[in-house]
Amino acid sequence: MSAMSLPQLRRRLGDALLGTERRLRNRLVMCLLANALYLGWFIFIPLFIIPRGLVSREVGQFFMAHQFIALVTFYPLVRSGLTRHWADPGLVVPQIVWACLVLVVGYAVSPVGRAVSLQTMALIMVFGFLSLTPRAAMWSGIGMVAMLLTMLAWCILTGQPHFDPRLQTLIILTTCFTLGLLSWQSHGFARRRQRMSADRKALAATLKEVEVLMQHDPLTGLYNRQHLQTRLEAERERARAGGHRFCVALIDLDHFKLINDRHGHAMGDDVLTTFARQAQAVLRETDTIARWGGEEFLIMLPDTEPVDKAGIALGRLRASLRQTPFSEEEPQMRVTFSAGVAEWAQDESIDQLIDRADAALYEAKHQGRDRSIQAPWPTRPPLPLERGPYLS
Repeated sequence: MSAMSLPQLRRRLGDALLGTERRLRNRLVMCLLANALYLGWFIFIPLFIIPRGLVSREVGQFFMAHQFIALVTFYPLVRSGLTRHWADPGLVVPQIVWACLVLVVGYAVSPVGRAVSLQTMALIMVFGFLSLTPRAAMWSGIGMVAMLLTMLAWCILTGQPHFDPRLQTLIILTTCFTLGLLSWQSHGFARRRQRMSADRKALAATLKEVEVLMQHDPLTGLYNRQHLQTRLEAERERARAGGHRFCVALIDLDHFKLINDRHGHAMGDDVLTTFARQAQAVLRETDTIARWGGEEFLIMLPDTEPVDKAGIALGRLRASLRQTPFSEEEPQMRVTFSAGVAEWAQDESIDQLIDRADAALYEAKHQGRDRSIQAPWPTRPPLPLERGPYLS
């Protein structure tokens, strides 16, 4: 086996650390950034902070334990996928609370790092801007303020050394005000993000509805003429490339004008929708039926010869219509159809194929209706592709 190239190695390493799902990768990137900070402090505390006496050994060990728990908890949980369906799949709020906890403790016991601790808390609040929900943003801010005020009260009551109550009260209250503003901004940003997400979903749903309307006949729910034209051209190219066979059946409901004249257009609409429903029920999943215009329907039958499967399919449809009542007012009324079936000839255009099916349909009507006629094979080479009466 050849050696793996550097790009392949980077890609495999990235997939191992971040997975392949886009949303999971975004969450894990943030977790790894946080882990880098945890690891940095885990190394920095015993090598620099404790030896210089900035904190006692016990407090330093507490900080190291805090960083270690974060290292082995948040990223592994998110990477495992266990949090995928949780309200906070990236564990953003728990990480914010965990990080603020050590900062508040550090503020109380380490005078040297107090300014950095407060700045870092503000930075952590900004960290949640991109992922927190409005509710989580508000509660995160409330939690931070509560921890700071609790720490302030504890330091005053226990008389911590190097802790000026007046000065520190002013600093803490100012910081709480700043965190409150950031929390409010985070809340507003989260609400705008939710509205944008809802707008995108609504737009996607609307576009899908428009696509359905553009492809389907509004009355019967079948594909419309334009969409089936596209499908026919694609099937023609597939047949040319692979040597497949396909045919079309052009159907016209018999005496449909009389139904409209005698029973009204509402009854005519019921006949069309009932026919469409029965056709969809008996045709194969690979067959495609569309309303071609008025009471005409066109069926595309892939991998089919007119003498076998097409005839069987139309026979099933006729048998189904004989058993189907079309009106409660006229329970004895039945609907029949005439059909012209044509198999595609090599290099024949779709116009020419449908012209042959239409000629066969005309012959079926001429012979008495309620029958299917197979179009004869072309006796001359197909003409060059032209825009015929069936394609606009």
